[in-house]
Amino acid sequence: MLNHPLTKALSLVWKLLTVLILPIIMAIYVEIIDAYYGPFVFSDLDEGKNLHKWGIIGIYLTFLLCWNRLNPHVISALKKMEY
Repeated sequence: MLNHPLTKALSLVWKLLTVLILPIIMAIYVEIIDAYYGPFVFSDLDEGKNLHKWGIIGIYLTFLLCWNRLNPHVISALKKMEY
């Protein structure tokens, strides 16, 4: 149904998501903490308590676990889309 280059591009985006999600997680984390607990910017995260860093690592590892569980299904769906 879809042409081969498009499915290759979607597959590449799916694989790169494991790396590209980290800055997105950090930006969302800073926005949520800023909204609920007062002034908070990225430099506070960078120079601040390790609790924030562990929180981001935990969120990222949870995302990787979900990605790992969904990966066979997504790859299978992308291969089906090729034909």
